[in-house]
Amino acid sequence: MILRHPWIATLLGQVGLAYLGPHVMNLSDRMLGLFRTAGFPAGEANHAISTVMAYVIGVGVNEAAWLSTLTRSGRSEEDLLTDLRPAIEQAATDHPHMQQQLAAYVDSDPVQSRDETFTYGLERVLDGLAAALP
Repeated sequence: MILRHPWIATLLGQVGLAYLGPHVMNLSDRMLGLFRTAGFPAGEANHAISTVMAYVIGVGVNEAAWLSTLTRSGRSEEDLLTDLRPAIEQAATDHPHMQQQLAAYVDSDPVQSRDETFTYGLERVLDGLAAALP
């Protein structure tokens, strides 16, 4: 949703519980039901949901900002990254771990990389929450 409507990112921090419309209430109720069924006690279910939502919104806002930058540039992501590459390589000169990381992403598809990174992080968050279950 954030990627389809990047302008929403600026509103997310302002809305919070101030908007208690039927869609938000339905979503919240379904999520509470899922987390309670998974075994989270009532008080912890809300914290677990907040943790997942913070991750999803954080990554979504970050990606939306990057995609907005791309749109404003009027260039393709591949072209922009190609032009940035020399500066990134120069900045990584004295940082061998960063050089290895850069080499690993040279020919990667940026959309696929973002999807993989999002999935990896979400799985780790969920794994951590699952480990907290009785």
